[in-house]
Amino acid sequence: MPSASLDQHLATCPDCARWLADATRLTRQVRLSTVDMPDLSARILADVVLPTRRVLRRRLVLRAALALVAVTQLAIALPSLVGVGVGMPMSPHLAHESAAFDIAVGVAFLAAALAPRRAAGLVPLLATFVLVLAVLSVHDLIDGEVTTARELTHLATVFGLVLLVILDRTERALPPRRARPVAEPPADPKLRGVA
Repeated sequence: MPSASLDQHLATCPDCARWLADATRLTRQVRLSTVDMPDLSARILADVVLPTRRVLRRRLVLRAALALVAVTQLAIALPSLVGVGVGMPMSPHLAHESAAFDIAVGVAFLAAALAPRRAAGLVPLLATFVLVLAVLSVHDLIDGEVTTARELTHLATVFGLVLLVILDRTERALPPRRARPVAEPPADPKLRGVA
């Protein structure tokens, strides 16, 4: 409807003119009136901050446990460097290969304990390793190729994998980190190559 026709109708129809005046007044009152809002900050903080604190405490405990597993893993590996196998005689080269992998696993655990975001990248590799190792270890135990004492040294890796999975899930439960701001390029096109 053209605005001229609407204005003409409102000038001649007292009911519509009254309705428009009431609607205009009500709209103005709603826009300008103040409403008492309850303070919900304590409830919101209780639902957000307290769970975050619990997750952070859990994360700290997991990091400390993972660091302890890393030290244990390294302690298991170091004797192999000098040819002393735990619970099993090994050739020097096989002992060195085993030690190299055990040291790498220990350092990986330590890296995840220091920077928990790394846990996610370690889980698939170590889960595959533990699965294959478990199958081969059961086979070797049945055939009498390895002692139980030697197989018990793998518990550190299994325990470390469990800690990595829990640490990764804990890390995902935390609120996302703020991204660092990226510097804007200069507005002047002549200066863009300088920045």
